[in-house]
Amino acid sequence: KLARAKKRKAVCSEVALDDQDEIAEFEKAPDAKLRILQVLQEHFLFRHLEQEQRELVTKAMSKVVLKRGEIAFKQGEDGDHFYVVDKGSVACFERRDGSEHETLVHTYNPGGTFGDLSIMYNTPRAATCRATTESRLYALPRKAFKVIVMKTTIEKRLHIKSLLQNVEIFKELKDHEFSKLADAMQEEAYEEGDVICRQGDVGSSFFIIKQGTATCIQADPHGNQQEVAQLTTGDYFGENALLASKPRQGTVKATGKNGTLKLLYVERTTFNRILGSIEDILRRNQSY
Repeated sequence: KLARAKKRKAVCSEVALDDQDEIAEFEKAPDAKLRILQVLQEHFLFRHLEQEQRELVTKAMSKVVLKRGEIAFKQGEDGDHFYVVDKGSVACFERRDGSEHETLVHTYNPGGTFGDLSIMYNTPRAATCRATTESRLYALPRKAFKVIVMKTTIEKRLHIKSLLQNVEIFKELKDHEFSKLADAMQEEAYEEGDVICRQGDVGSSFFIIKQGTATCIQADPHGNQQEVAQLTTGDYFGENALLASKPRQGTVKATGKNGTLKLLYVERTTFNRILGSIEDILRRNQSY
């Protein structure tokens, strides 16, 4: 069977945070948000995050205005904030070997960032950072970063689990197996007209629609093509590819009706590696 629609609407559990883990959000002008997001997309700490996570990080950053000569922090102080320079410039100076003499180690201009270690570890500041002109920074506390990453990661896993639990051939999986499978699912985006798989091609991936719509098309022996299904959020296809390398029974294309199509997928080799004998369970429960 090419595709199968969900049997019930997926429900995503809400992740509750303790009061002390609530993070503040700070209003910003649209252009300021865009500038911060562009910086985060290129930064090694944030570029692996999903867009939604980076947007939450941006909301949690507070504005810091420094006058010329004003210090953001001193060398040796405890640090727990990461900074993005939005306007002006900040020079960082280091005192080495106990000397009173400050050595300039770097100057950060708009788009520059500093305080990376403080967002990851509770380490003393390695330098003194001082504004060389009137400057505007945006600061992110380490706690907010960790809460955002933890919260969104848990929410993502719960959402994917809820989608997987609606897949008929997975009905015998245990909760911890759903968690393993949810963590193994990868995400890919497709625009209108993009082909996900073609009829006749040998498949090795199973797909679930996370967002958007797709259409399934089958060709008869004479080459006449006919739409056989419309798929939307929670629907899935390619389940037979988890059992064996067989030709796809139809072509699946992104329609673009509800924006970009986002698919979650897992390769058969990955599936077998993390769940092992579950392949036998799939065979026993496959009724088509």
